[in-house]
Amino acid sequence: MRESVKWCQTTPIGRDETKSVVEADDGDRVVAWISDWLAEGGRVLLMTDYDGTLTPIVGDPAEAWLPDRVQRDLQTLAHSWQCRVALISGRDLEDLRARAPLAGTIYAGCHGLEVVGPDFSFCHPEAEAQRPVLEAVSRTLMARAPGIEGMRVEPKRLAVAIHYRDVPTAVRPELEAELARAIQQEGARLSIFHGVKVIEVLPQVNWNKGACAMWIYDWARRTLPAPMLTVYLGDDWTDEHAFEALAGLALTVRVGAQPPASRATYRLNDVARVHQLLAAMAAIAGPRSDP
Repeated sequence: MRESVKWCQTTPIGRDETKSVVEADDGDRVVAWISDWLAEGGRVLLMTDYDGTLTPIVGDPAEAWLPDRVQRDLQTLAHSWQCRVALISGRDLEDLRARAPLAGTIYAGCHGLEVVGPDFSFCHPEAEAQRPVLEAVSRTLMARAPGIEGMRVEPKRLAVAIHYRDVPTAVRPELEAELARAIQQEGARLSIFHGVKVIEVLPQVNWNKGACAMWIYDWARRTLPAPMLTVYLGDDWTDEHAFEALAGLALTVRVGAQPPASRATYRLNDVARVHQLLAAMAAIAGPRSDP
């Protein structure tokens, strides 16, 4: 294998090597390393976020759909004997599967609380036990949403998302107060996360995208012959858990503007660069029928 491929697989990638601010796009290097790795028969576990990574962030999350060519590239990779593909998203599991219907793919919804693969499924038991409380909070918020301009509540199986992109700045304290009252009303201890123009209410469990990524990584090591190169792509602060968990084990790639403290080791400027990477991988990866 070329030296660049050997380097990207064997050099430890840890937090000590994380750049405080990454100004340059690493797309050309990352594409070259992974392409060479596949061309010389290596295996790849590709784990990726959906919104902001495979599709641009849009005003209405319901409008975030994969372009046909990107879906074809992902399907090619999922069908390859060299690759395993996993989508890890904050979206509801069934919503994620509907937006990326790819045979042979691993889907992880609600930040990894639910996982479905070709021959396995997983749901975090403690999260499942908190479903009734989450449903009650969701009903309360949906009843109050019409009174707050621009507020939109998205019920999920194991979470509730409150979108405030269209909520006037002056009204946002009222939205947050309603959320606090809804949770207090149920006497619940839930986790609250702030995303891009969204507040997520999740079960309070010791599980996140990082734990989920490691769970999938361990599965892939048992099922995908060595040598295996692991790649994780993400754009959101929730992906930082995965970047940290996979330090020294994977190429971790932040998509978009990189915050000063990101644990990812590499960066792609935007979603278009992700699409270029997927196209390059799909052009090389061998079909599942190969040796």
